[in-house]
Amino acid sequence: MISKETAIDIAMAYREIEAAKELLAKITDKFCRSGQPDIRDAFGRQQGGLQLGVPSGPSAHTCYNVPWPLAKVVIEAHIAAQEQVLAAMNAKAAIECEAIP
Repeated sequence: MISKETAIDIAMAYREIEAAKELLAKITDKFCRSGQPDIRDAFGRQQGGLQLGVPSGPSAHTCYNVPWPLAKVVIEAHIAAQEQVLAAMNAKAAIECEAIP
């Protein structure tokens, strides 16, 4: 049987991949002819870049106006990393299934 920890890790990897792909798709869909996405704040003002927050919470640190090309690379790298985690967890799940007495 697959352990609860492995199942949670698989679910979290899937969730991160889906969220990152959704974010990438939403922003890519908003590209204007200049090659820059049309990103606006809550007041409708156009923004020059994105925010990168690490980590969240009371001790959070945020970079503002991260250029789109750099933000895109970070999102794509995150997707690739989570796909590697998912592959590793799938292999672990297969081993756990084989260990059934």
